[in-house]
Amino acid sequence: MTNIIKLHNKKELENSITEIRIEEVRDYEDNEFYYYIYCVKDTGERIEVGKSKTKPQCYKQVSIYK
Repeated sequence: MTNIIKLHNKKELENSITEIRIEEVRDYEDNEFYYYIYCVKDTGERIEVGKSKTKPQCYKQVSIYK
């Protein structure tokens, strides 16, 4: 499963993403186990990225332009 967040208009770019969250969901009632990934913008709006059956790898990348 691949999901891409597209922020393509200027109004959307004015808001910053303040959090990226990955929640491990263990639903024993429906026998479902997955990771729920979403972002939170500074306006409080949640952007759903998606669900994954495999544990996502998280890393930080820093780009420096001169």
